[in-house]
Amino acid sequence: MKKVIFLLPMFLLTLGVMAQNQMIEVEGKSELRILPDEALIYLSLNEKAMKVSDATNALNKKTKSIEDALKKTGLKNYEFYVDNYHVGVNRIYARNTSKDSGYVASQTIRVKVSDTGADLVKITETLHQSAVMGFNIQFSVSDQLRKDSEKVLIELAVADARRKAEIIASSLGVSDIKVQRVSYGNPQKDFFPMARESKMMMAMDIAEDRSEAVFRPEERKINDSVTIGFTFKN
Repeated sequence: MKKVIFLLPMFLLTLGVMAQNQMIEVEGKSELRILPDEALIYLSLNEKAMKVSDATNALNKKTKSIEDALKKTGLKNYEFYVDNYHVGVNRIYARNTSKDSGYVASQTIRVKVSDTGADLVKITETLHQSAVMGFNIQFSVSDQLRKDSEKVLIELAVADARRKAEIIASSLGVSDIKVQRVSYGNPQKDFFPMARESKMMMAMDIAEDRSEAVFRPEERKINDSVTIGFTFKN
């Protein structure tokens, strides 16, 4: 009984403090425009032969020739990967029938370029000169740029929330507000692993009478938000 009597004044005191404090809850928003800082080049290679060993050997030689050509450029801002290796029967379909004609060996080459400017142009030119005409380029955001952008977005969102809360408080004649609670969690941030509608234009180099690739990846807007509750006294 004594414990109940002791806790009752504390409970009433807490209710009194809560009754005196009012809350201003606002949503802070932020937005950034960023450009991708990495490029991924995908090359699909395949070789056909009547023997498995001949098909795989030809494929390995082609892959090595591409890797050697890139090494000769002297560039350092790229990474070379080989995956999706597969060997299967070369089946030819014609007139509702099929015929097996040797084997086909295939694999995918990925070149990750961390310089989307001069280095990317040099690498694409090298690939063309290596008789590799078909490849796809996608632009993406590096882990470091992703982290830096997230940090800036959160800071801007928090600053926006405080600015809004101070405007509301000033309109109410309140001079002192304090953070009571923060709610954050925005799964909608899109750092676009691929820049949509990225453009490749050809600029003529008259001196050397050749075409040089010019890449213009698409700029994208990313945003974030945070909800903050500020308390003030009547």
